[in-house]
Amino acid sequence: MAGGNRTAVLLAGLCLAGLLAGLTGCHGFFPAQHNPPTTPAGNNLYVANGGNTNIAGFSVSTTGALSVLPNSPYNNGIAATSLAVTPNNSYLYAATSNGIYAYAINSNGSITVQNSGSPVAQDVIATALRVDATGGYLLAAGLGSATGAQAIGIYQINSSTGALTPQGGSPLLLYQGSGSSTPSVVLPTALLITPGNNLVYVSLANLGVQVLTLSSGGGLSTGSSPTILRPSSKSSNPADYGLASDPNSKFLFVGELNTGLRVLSIGTAGALTEVSGSPYAAGTGPKGVTVDPTGAYVYVLNYGSNNISGFSLNAASGQLTVISGSPFSSGGLTPVAMVSDSSQKYLAVMNSGANGSNGKNDVQLFSYSTTTPGALVAGASATTGSDPTNPQAIAATHPSS
Repeated sequence: MAGGNRTAVLLAGLCLAGLLAGLTGCHGFFPAQHNPPTTPAGNNLYVANGGNTNIAGFSVSTTGALSVLPNSPYNNGIAATSLAVTPNNSYLYAATSNGIYAYAINSNGSITVQNSGSPVAQDVIATALRVDATGGYLLAAGLGSATGAQAIGIYQINSSTGALTPQGGSPLLLYQGSGSSTPSVVLPTALLITPGNNLVYVSLANLGVQVLTLSSGGGLSTGSSPTILRPSSKSSNPADYGLASDPNSKFLFVGELNTGLRVLSIGTAGALTEVSGSPYAAGTGPKGVTVDPTGAYVYVLNYGSNNISGFSLNAASGQLTVISGSPFSSGGLTPVAMVSDSSQKYLAVMNSGANGSNGKNDVQLFSYSTTTPGALVAGASATTGSDPTNPQAIAATHPSS
């Protein structure tokens, strides 16, 4: 199949019917741009809906209450599939089937589109975004616009405007399988930059997890031949989704469909070795994975069983122990992503299913139990709009340095 045709077919899976109609005329949805803020944005969450074109914003109080940010929801004109916030909380990036949009984050947490409402990059139709620890580079994994194959772009961030400049060789083609004359084209399902800021992992569903290296100058390399972690042979039809690492970049955690949670030791150049006891059983459809800010606990979203599996982590061996009371209810239907808030006191879970009986289950906040180590305690919840909202991505501002 020609690259352009492949892209057209696969883009249909990124958006709901009708979203592509907004590709050519989004500018009328946006207010005027302005310069980035000079004061911290506060403790905020941003959620992109797939059922409409809105990005909803919430502030998180010191007590865990959720409040709608000024002027929220923000109409992006086209649904976003991934979000990322720069470490200094100056910019929010939103990936769509029309490219990547940049927003300045104002001192009150509200967002203002940049570049006159036009995309700041369009060479990768991204399904996963990450900003590196320096705040100088944005990585975007998805489908190359020119090739229709899975690729990863790396862009230098203009700190004054949020504009993106592709780095040399960007976008790089990602692994497309082996042993077949017809390359496999898949949508990347997750993207991780390790806390050490030198390794990048991209999960490619049934193809596995690809390892890349990231240089301090923004260079990104797949090496002379791709290094791939294949899905586990211990299950039928495995596919890799969520990715996380501990704060010391010692272990990689992979949520694998039909397998559970895999734990791998990170070696030289990102090489991976499965630890004893892995994989660990999780619920149905393990997807998102996160490690709490202390590095003591690992959590897995199970979108098929609507709950969260929790484990305590042995920092030396990487072995896991189930937390008492696990799994914990996600507070809604089909949990697909989670993120720590900037105070690092709360875990925000995004549910992509219906709001539920109380109408406020799109976002659910959890605190950490003071009596049962690692247990999650349900707190405030919120809706990102009227159903069908179908939230697709969540991002949070970062702790002040």
